[in-house]
Amino acid sequence: MPDRIAQPNAYLHTIDLCVLRYCRQTQALEILLNRREAEPFAGHWALPGIVVNGGVEDLSLGDAVERLRQSSKVGMPLAWIEQVGTVGDAFRDPRCWSSSTFYLGIVSDEVPLAEHQKFFPLKDVASASTKLPFDHNSLVAAVQERLLSKSLYSSLPLMFLGHEFSAPQAVTIFSLVLERPVLKTSIRQRLMKMIEAGHLQETGRKKSGDGGRPQATVENLKPASLYLFDRSFLE
Repeated sequence: MPDRIAQPNAYLHTIDLCVLRYCRQTQALEILLNRREAEPFAGHWALPGIVVNGGVEDLSLGDAVERLRQSSKVGMPLAWIEQVGTVGDAFRDPRCWSSSTFYLGIVSDEVPLAEHQKFFPLKDVASASTKLPFDHNSLVAAVQERLLSKSLYSSLPLMFLGHEFSAPQAVTIFSLVLERPVLKTSIRQRLMKMIEAGHLQETGRKKSGDGGRPQATVENLKPASLYLFDRSFLE
């Protein structure tokens, strides 16, 4: 870690965004990182983030998050975004006292990446097997925990699958996010409840799934909202 740079009365607040995707090729969750251009930690992979205190145009945290999403550090549409927490102390940034409000974001579309962007396995970053500067590993671990805990009782994992998906794909993504096998019958029951509630609709179409067998699909009628199940997967 670089030597601490003394800057009396200095303070930084950042917005940091953990953008996750489901990689169908590797059957794993991945997180977007950026190669830093500036010091400290120039050349290191880190979470995309921006400074929000000082001379910036943002009128709210929401404005700042959208500015970050539109920037070259992210530059992709997000199917879901939510605030996870805020941390701060005198040691997380070698420049000065700093704090961060950090977010969980999910991208469902295949998007081109710039040279300074790369997706890494989420489990490696959350466990610090892939080490990041500042306290970014702990931020990612907190985001992973939020994803897991919220997926126990909501439709959050379906955000990874995009507008149209099949029941087997839903089983796969729930099992992956929850880190445990999920029964097909349990997922089908939940999908039926979402159809009855007007969140999903059967398309009448089929598309190839795992093994190449065509599977009936449903479409998400309310892509910007979550459905809360009446039972947790732990019950």
